[in-house]
Amino acid sequence: MARNLIAVSVIFALLQLANLTELLSYLSRPMVTGTAILFGIEAFNRGTDIVLGSIVLPWTQDCSGVNTLIILWGVTLWANRQKTPNHLLLYKLLLCIPAALVANMLRIFTLAAYRFIFYPAWESDELHYFVGFLCLIPFLFLFVDDFRRMNRARWIEIVHLSLVLALLAAVIFSPGGTLVALSSLFLLAHTQFSVLEVRKYKYAYALWIAAAFIIAWSSMESLWIAWLLLSPRLAPWKVIFSWSGILILSGTVSVLAMHTEWQILVGIALAYRLFRMVRGETLNNLQARGIPGNIELPLLAVLALAPFSLSALIGLTHPLETPPAGIMARQITLNSYELNLTGQPTDMRMYWYGSYGDGRHHSLASCMRFRGIELEGVPGRPDVHTGGKMWMKDFYIHDGKLLDSYSDYLVASFSPFSPPGVHLILDAPAESMSVTYFSKKSIEIATSIFNSYMDNNMHFALGRTTTRVNTN
Repeated sequence: MARNLIAVSVIFALLQLANLTELLSYLSRPMVTGTAILFGIEAFNRGTDIVLGSIVLPWTQDCSGVNTLIILWGVTLWANRQKTPNHLLLYKLLLCIPAALVANMLRIFTLAAYRFIFYPAWESDELHYFVGFLCLIPFLFLFVDDFRRMNRARWIEIVHLSLVLALLAAVIFSPGGTLVALSSLFLLAHTQFSVLEVRKYKYAYALWIAAAFIIAWSSMESLWIAWLLLSPRLAPWKVIFSWSGILILSGTVSVLAMHTEWQILVGIALAYRLFRMVRGETLNNLQARGIPGNIELPLLAVLALAPFSLSALIGLTHPLETPPAGIMARQITLNSYELNLTGQPTDMRMYWYGSYGDGRHHSLASCMRFRGIELEGVPGRPDVHTGGKMWMKDFYIHDGKLLDSYSDYLVASFSPFSPPGVHLILDAPAESMSVTYFSKKSIEIATSIFNSYMDNNMHFALGRTTTRVNTN
């Protein structure tokens, strides 16, 4: 158990290595464009995006390959945690870098092909993660001995770890992301493929599968990490079936983990479990090592796809939200626009983002982190962020309300029947105006957009009612 905790502690540190993004981008950009040119595809690196033939791909943090590298490093460390560190392990960790770059390049080309074939459809975040995971699997054979030795139980453990890390890498910089990572890695340290009575695990699988359909149908993506950690064969039930384990499991749900009060409760539970471990507690809740059956292995393979694809198949659908009529809007992608209002300061920019698919919007910090920009709070102005010499502020239009808090938005959109709403983002050069002026103008502009949106919806509803009356 001590080696497990050391391994997950190192993995947690790796999840914080976002500073590698620029270095990996420096290497991966020419790899992508150079390879495309070798295959006769016209390619350009324009800084904020990559042009591959007729396809323009925005260059984000994930495009650098940093998430792929972190997963490879984490899996390699976990697979070798019971061995004494040596030069061979160091070589493997170094080889993870070119492997991550190649896997990431394959991911980018796959997404470019998807966009070319299905244009103007926009690929979801879940599809990004899924394609990245598929491109990663062949490289696991290079760094995990158990994959080459046909140890099925170890396959499941390693793939399970990779899936959890893939989802963690996407939320680590969102509000409460640190607690989600700590809670998830603590539970991962206790996972091991176990043998259960046939009747028990069949019932457990039935409940687990039903939970997947409920999560996907309701588009409650924040529950997928907890769902993976509750895998019937791998979940550390002795830990989870305790007051501290339940709190730690709740800490993997970002909707809860972002609240200070919940962070304190989960922190107490984590401290309590660590104290008991320091006092010498051992957790041998697993009966024996087991071998998955011929039916169970493909079942688990299909279920592994649930967090990445099931929501797109059965999730509730909502119409795309477009800017209200009468406002100057320049379309950027399928459901994102740059807006321009009369009287808007020339230095300020206003963006309208509909949801990709039917999932909830990310926080402003997460959105910018995905684009390689790390935001910081402004002292004395918690409503404004700064990054890259810019002031930034965001709002959410949801269910007839204008919200300026991400936590308020998550609570308001928590219901499975709730639409994702609209994310409004404003920015301006910090040198062109004071933070106070920027905040004031942002509120005025967002309020004006919201009022136009509500007027537009009211006119649409009245027109629809009038048409129905006239028809009758």
